Amino acid sequence: MPISILGQNIKKIREEKGISAYKLSKIAGVGISTISEIENGKRQSLNSSTIEKVANALNVSVDDLLLTEDNKEYPAIDIFQTINTILTSDELLLDDIPLSKTEKSQIKKGINALFDIIRIQRGDEI
Repeated sequence: MPISILGQNIKKIREEKGISAYKLSKIAGVGISTISEIENGKRQSLNSSTIEKVANALNVSVDDLLLTEDNKEYPAIDIFQTINTILTSDELLLDDIPLSKTEKSQIKKGINALFDIIRIQRGDEI
């Protein structure tokens, strides 16, 4: 049985915070078997009050437990890093045709050239 997004997110957040499944169950007031089953995919859903208890115990929002990585928003601060991240996607299209690795490399080189022009205009070292 596949692990649910909910189970994946609970486990990921719990581990990031250094909390054991047992400790999470005690803080949330939820059975350890419930936590274990949801994290391991044996149980695909929880009722809303249980989700709220787990979210509160992990000090996150319910949305943090339910959102997929695709739905999460990340602030784009550094344009170079953001573009590089975008170019790692295997699903990029131009005119409804997937971009090849060579085409992505060409885009990256072109963008780097534009950044160099901006740096020169600013008087920055290249």
